[in-house]
Parts: sequence; structure tokens; C-alpha cells
Amino acid sequence: MFEWLFRATCPCDPAAKRWVEDRLRWLARQFGLHILLERPIILPTDEFFPDPYDGSPKAVRRMFRRVCEYMEVDPEAVEIKLFTDRTPGSMAALNPLRGFAAGTWQGGEGPWQKGVVRIERSALDRPADLVGTMAHELAHQRLLGEGRAEPDAFDNELLTDLTAVYHGFGAFLANNPRKSTGELGYWPGTELRRPEYISEPMLGYAMAHIAWFRDEDWPAWAKALRWAPRAVFKQGLRYLQTTADSTFTPVRLRAARANDT
Repeated sequence: MFEWLFRATCPCDPAAKRWVEDRLRWLARQFGLHILLERPIILPTDEFFPDPYDGSPKAVRRMFRRVCEYMEVDPEAVEIKLFTDRTPGSMAALNPLRGFAAGTWQGGEGPWQKGVVRIERSALDRPADLVGTMAHELAHQRLLGEGRAEPDAFDNELLTDLTAVYHGFGAFLANNPRKSTGELGYWPGTELRRPEYISEPMLGYAMAHIAWFRDEDWPAWAKALRWAPRAVFKQGLRYLQTTADSTFTPVRLRAARANDT
């Protein structure tokens, strides 16, 4: 009678679910499945960020080079610039509890020119937010700077977030999700709302795929997630482990299904 109470459910709506699966499959083709299987989940610990951080430009640049390393971006191919936005109601006035620190990426006009990541100075006193912002902007470098994606694609920012997750930065994005800055659109061909940046359910479901592919019943890195994103991740992982209902499945399951047919 009460089986529905215990039924495993996907944290995403059907359109978001399909997008996460399709784009994870696309990222595996672009960057290699080994990254999903072997890349450590980057955490806000001394193991991954051993350099002292005091918010100075020198410390920011050290952090940036380390994030470049994890994102597999040549630090000589992109530079970081700091700026102060003095516009009333601007990025500098954002409540840090409401979303990411502000950053932008701009590509060079030719392959010989560097990409530029710009970081608003008010972000420098929130290092976890800052790492997430750097990873997001460097994901632009991997996608747009390397000609892998189109800048006018409807899912440009969503794919950029997912690329950072794919390269191990999911904990930073999940704990400090970026809020939409404009009117929400719709998923193509549906009446379901589409977020501008990756939502908490989509993040949890994407990270659940990482644990599922690695055959991790409950990964140690899940403890680094805050309560709300951890709950969504747990829901997504239980759904995948119980149903295997994803178009992006581990090789071990594909092989088992082939043997059953």
C-alpha cells in the first residue's frame, strides 16, 4: 500500500534528466571517460589547495594556476584579471549566501591570443566560491576557447557548469550554486522551465552518475556536500543504483545487458 513512499525517484524533471545524461555522454566523448572514472573529486582541503590563502592577488593567482591544473588548462593560455564593479546593485553587492562570486571569461580573437578570466574583487574573501567561479570560467576556456561548443547554444551556461562538475569540481558548485540572472527559459519542445545555470537537482544527479560509474555505494567525498545537496545526491544515487534508468550507463552494466539478450 505504501510502496510509493520508498520508491526510488530521479531528483530531476524528465527534460533535465535527459539533458544531464545526454551531456555527460557528450563530455565523455570530448574529454575521455577516464576523467569521470579516475579524476579525484576536488575538495576544499589542504590536500588539493595546500598553498596559503590570504586574499591577496598573489594568492589568487596561485589558486588560479592550481585550478587550471585540475581543469587541464595551460595556465600560459589564459590570464586572470581582477576588477571592481562599482555599479549600484552590481555583482559586488550580491549576498554571498545567494550564489557564486562573479566572474567572466573572454576568448582571444585568434588562437595565439590568451583567454581572459575576470574576477570581481568582492569574491576574494570567499575562497570556496572563488574556486567554483574559476572552475566555471575555465570550463568556458575548455568549451569555447578550444572550439568544442558554440557560444549561442541554448545550454551554454548549463554545459559550462557540467564541464566543471565532470572535471571534479561538483562539490564547489553544489555547495555554492549560481543563481539565474535572467528570465528562465523552457527546455526545447517542452513546457518545463529550464534554469540558466545548473540546478541543485541536476548537480546531484550528475554527481550521482560519477559515484555510480565508479561503483561507489557511498563515496567519502559526499561528506563534503552541505546537507541539501547531499540529500539530492543521495536520491540520485539511489535512483541509479536501484533502476539503472539512464541513457549514460557504466560499461559493466552495458556488458551485463548484452549477455542477458
